[in-house]
Amino acid sequence: MNIPGNMKSLFNLKSDKETTEIWDLYQKGVDYIHKINLVSETEEAHRMYSGDQWYGLESGNEKMPMHNFIKGTVKYKVAMVAQNTMSAVYSNMGEKDETTSKACELLNAHFRRMWELSKMDILSWKIIKDACIQADSYLFLPGSDVTQSQIIDNVNVLLGDEKNSNIQEQPYIIIVERRFVEDVKKDAKKYGIKQKDIDLIVADEDYQNQLGDKNDVESKNGKCTSLLYMYKDDEGIVHYLRSVQNLIYQPDVKLQSKDSEGNLTGYGLKRYPIINFIWEDRKGTARGVGEVKQLIPNQLEVNKTLARRSIAIKKTAFPKIAYKQNAVSNPDDLDVVGAAIAVKDGTAQNIRDIIAYLNAETTSPDAKNFSDELVTMTKELAGAGDSAQGSVDPTKASGAAIIAVRDQTALPLNEQLARYKQFVEDYALLCHDIWVTYNPNGLTIELEDEEQGTIQQVIPAEVLEEMKINVRIDVSQNNPYSRFAQEQALENLFGMQAISFDEYVEALDDDAAVPKQKLKDIIDKRAEQQQKEMKFQAVIQQQQQQLQQAMQMIQQITGGGKVEMQGMPNGNVN
Repeated sequence: MNIPGNMKSLFNLKSDKETTEIWDLYQKGVDYIHKINLVSETEEAHRMYSGDQWYGLESGNEKMPMHNFIKGTVKYKVAMVAQNTMSAVYSNMGEKDETTSKACELLNAHFRRMWELSKMDILSWKIIKDACIQADSYLFLPGSDVTQSQIIDNVNVLLGDEKNSNIQEQPYIIIVERRFVEDVKKDAKKYGIKQKDIDLIVADEDYQNQLGDKNDVESKNGKCTSLLYMYKDDEGIVHYLRSVQNLIYQPDVKLQSKDSEGNLTGYGLKRYPIINFIWEDRKGTARGVGEVKQLIPNQLEVNKTLARRSIAIKKTAFPKIAYKQNAVSNPDDLDVVGAAIAVKDGTAQNIRDIIAYLNAETTSPDAKNFSDELVTMTKELAGAGDSAQGSVDPTKASGAAIIAVRDQTALPLNEQLARYKQFVEDYALLCHDIWVTYNPNGLTIELEDEEQGTIQQVIPAEVLEEMKINVRIDVSQNNPYSRFAQEQALENLFGMQAISFDEYVEALDDDAAVPKQKLKDIIDKRAEQQQKEMKFQAVIQQQQQQLQQAMQMIQQITGGGKVEMQGMPNGNVN
């Protein structure tokens, strides 16, 4: 095995050190993300999005006012990107023949099935949402089953080169995991680690770099930090190691195909099994820029202005009772409805000399105007104002007009849409790499057939390895306005008689506003009725033919005389 020189020291724990080389690299990565405030900024961004915008304020039982426009902005932008349906299409860049064409068709069908089984539609929304909030997000495929995808927090992914956003060009990647000590010990025993070394695995409190609640669930032996270390050797093949603070408990594993006898074959995993989605690039860092960070100052100022207005209104917007001290016997009844007030001062000429109301004061509208203007301008500058989010009445405009307005306002998000497209392409390439690596005897694909049910087909391993795979991503918008415009176009074509009713129904989407299945049931009933009528007509025609043959025979017997048959059909059927 050819190991890069700078990686050789990872496989042995030096006697003069209490930590592994992998743990030392982890500490360097943690130091860096603290220098750029990644943990604190990510936590703050999620708090601001979720509505915990007065974090750390000691206000007693007073609930502070809030106008959370960050959440609406993020939801709008995420929806504009994630609502686009992505379809991966595999093709062979090398020599094309019937075998490779069939293999690409099978790969396309297999990818669609794996995408559905992986719940990637939901995971994609989460990935895009996380990136919009915190700038970068990651999807990890830990093994041979691509349906077992995991979303990894950005603070738990440490890169060997934090200046390069290209995951596949990283010298190494560390994924930080919080695992139960018992599970780590079981894995260590499985990998043949000696018991005296296994005893070194103990619980720790290294959870300060985790997002959210810092407390672990109490268990028998607690949790510890486990590091999954990945690197590529000189052949470009990915290797796995796992380490705790003072022990590498999963020795080096080369992710390479094995034949039926267990020998390594020539093909190994060439791509790191992790994909990143960056919301927007930032010079000099692989982490990028999210949408929330730049909105926080204005969000806080709006909240503070609301709080000041609330305090001012409570103080001056309502009348208050003023009374002469010691002149009223029962001052506690002053705010009791219908209570009699006893006055002790008999020298007063007017009750108003003892009890009076202080009139409410009007507040300046400048504070409200300022907060409203701040919210409006912030949303407009972020590209998520009212006009961008759709101020067109769908009952008074065509679907095409609504889409035109929406697409015009969504132009700033074309960069994020392109990044999402690249994310799906990277996912499709990684899936193909995994299928080749972990299926040295060929990839078995299950297909659904209406007549035969589930059938299996196999792509031979040599075909998978020799193909030079290219991936094309087809994008289609999946939103109410796009479906509305599509259905309008189909209705117009049907109205112009350019398509038949059957063609119109077949062209509708399954989730169309028009009930496609009910229309298909109507078509099936019509077809069934037509078949019955055709069978009835065939029976009538057969009876007529038999009658004519019988009449001809009778004429021959009677010498050609005229024969009349009473009560027989005359050929007219109502």
